[in-house]
Amino acid sequence: MKNQHEEGCHCCSRRDFFTKMGTLMGAAVVMPTGLSAFVPEATPASAIPSKKGAVKVRLIFSYHLADVQARPDWPNKGFDFSPVMKNMTDALNAGVRDVEFIPSKASTEEDGQHIAEEDAVRGDIAGYMVIQLNCWNRVILGLAKARKPMLFTCMPYGGDGGWQRYSSMLMRAGQPYFESIASFNFADVVAMAGAFSKLKRGTPDDFVKAARSWRIAHTPKKWSEKAIEGKLECLSPEETLAKVRGMKILSVQKENHRMINALKRDFGVDVEIVPFEVVDQRWAGIDEKAALEVATSWKNGARAIEAVTDDVMLGCAKLYLAMKDLLREKKAQAITIDCLGGCYTGKLKSYPCLGFMQLQDEGFFGTCENDINSNFTMMLFNAFTKGRMGYISDPVLDVPTRTIVYAHCVSTRRYFGPDGTSFPYEILTHSEDREGASVRTIAPIGYPLTTVKMDVVNRRMAVHTAISTGNDPDDRACRTKIVAKVTGDFDLITKSWDTFGWHRVTFFGDFASEVEKLAAHLGYELIRES
Repeated sequence: MKNQHEEGCHCCSRRDFFTKMGTLMGAAVVMPTGLSAFVPEATPASAIPSKKGAVKVRLIFSYHLADVQARPDWPNKGFDFSPVMKNMTDALNAGVRDVEFIPSKASTEEDGQHIAEEDAVRGDIAGYMVIQLNCWNRVILGLAKARKPMLFTCMPYGGDGGWQRYSSMLMRAGQPYFESIASFNFADVVAMAGAFSKLKRGTPDDFVKAARSWRIAHTPKKWSEKAIEGKLECLSPEETLAKVRGMKILSVQKENHRMINALKRDFGVDVEIVPFEVVDQRWAGIDEKAALEVATSWKNGARAIEAVTDDVMLGCAKLYLAMKDLLREKKAQAITIDCLGGCYTGKLKSYPCLGFMQLQDEGFFGTCENDINSNFTMMLFNAFTKGRMGYISDPVLDVPTRTIVYAHCVSTRRYFGPDGTSFPYEILTHSEDREGASVRTIAPIGYPLTTVKMDVVNRRMAVHTAISTGNDPDDRACRTKIVAKVTGDFDLITKSWDTFGWHRVTFFGDFASEVEKLAAHLGYELIRES
């Protein structure tokens, strides 16, 4: 089966392909939707062998326990898990002859612990396989207390956040008999699950050895293609700090006093809390004619618009103008909003995604989910890189291909800065709930990427590098999806997601070596994620 991350052109080398496509600056490859490559087709009953005498493994689907998703979350509201779960179960039972996978469903850490307790009484369950379908269900953590052989995976663009955070948490804690894999091809998951057959005559250690050996053998050791652009020249640490000192971030409206104090202490950056009510009042007072001009410019510039009405776009334009007014009034350069909390409670009348896009294109720093760490990371490294704009994302991994997908429903159109090229974009609904308006931008390929994340409270920063290889239009999860190949030590990429959170901030350019100098100057611990 062709992997969804392969480029569509097979008549030239990857390097030739990068060169041709990168020269076009924005004519980046858009890959076909790929979730169908992960979810196997239905398996005929005749293809499933007899399981008499087989090792019994409990297969647990970790999700909200609504087979048709009833609330906003990855992959999206309205997603039907029923055929996904059946086809996965059948594929595992057909593909691993000596193991019987017994399907169960669970939602919470307590569910996982209860299952483990019941199975201890039952006595014939040799191990667990957990498939994370939504992001934050903590079932795996309850099961971990059983200390049995366990394989953890996720449905791409469904359970990735939970898989990344809980995997790194368990691995760093030294969880015994634990292995983990994320792949866009379910055949990889089936192959790795074959390690459970070792339990028929072997030990839990034999399971771990077989599973780990498969993962290592099927993860490419390196990505060696050269990027279009060389090393990026950055400001010195001293110049960077001087540039951000005195800047201000508006936070709507969560308070985090430890983070606010750390930003003031280390960087001279102020954070002002702005209530939702203030934003709502400003939104209501925006002149509709001015908002219509903004909305019309977005509409005329978009490559495509799907399921977003003119009224919705007008409301988003009003929010953009309201945010810009607040930035000017309060002499601030950045704004971050608890957008999901605001929209789902009605405290925000419009989604801020398009407004954030416009602000970023103009050199401001507009970011979602009230993530002050990521907002400041964008601010700091914009100065460090002499004006390049960061892209905050929820990264998704495909281990057997060294692929990372940076996914979010908001992005700048000008990755190289306000004076740089404006890349194509589409206006779509916010993916998780199919409401409001968000943006998909089409990023250039063949470029080096440096991805960073600050943790100002604990005085640490993380960094990894990659090369952009495509854009994925898959309908699930967030709209913008920049596909890249991780460079450096890929094995490190899964180790720190629980300590830095899911978000990372990606910049076009290779400046990882300069990040090391900045960290040393600040006295920050540097965590290398590749």
